Amino acid sequence: MAQQFGADTKRVAALREGIERWRQARPKTRPMPAPLWEEAVCLARQHGVFRIKAALGLNFESLKERVERRSPASACASSSFIEMSGAQLLMAGSVVEVSDGHGRQLTVRLAPGSALDVAQLVAAFGRREP
Repeated sequence: MAQQFGADTKRVAALREGIERWRQARPKTRPMPAPLWEEAVCLARQHGVFRIKAALGLNFESLKERVERRSPASACASSSFIEMSGAQLLMAGSVVEVSDGHGRQLTVRLAPGSALDVAQLVAAFGRREP
């Protein structure tokens, strides 16, 4: 697998392990969780649907359909995070994005000088029922 996926070899292996854990623990009628599909789609866009479906043991048509549905502007592994202090965030303003495993996302844009208890926001968002 190392030669097939280069720098993403560990990423593919970790996803394969996650899918296997889900398969062993899942009720038989439950679909695979969205975060696992999202990671598979990102990898398939980089390495090809057939190669990723084979490496992960996924259905070709299901993966292909999800790859085709995903917007080209969707961020996959290209997202980056920058560590900033609280003071820097307050001076510059910021965007807080929270998503759950059911496809819901909350985006909060803070103006410079605004304050927000991010921990409370995330906890409240997580308590919502799917």
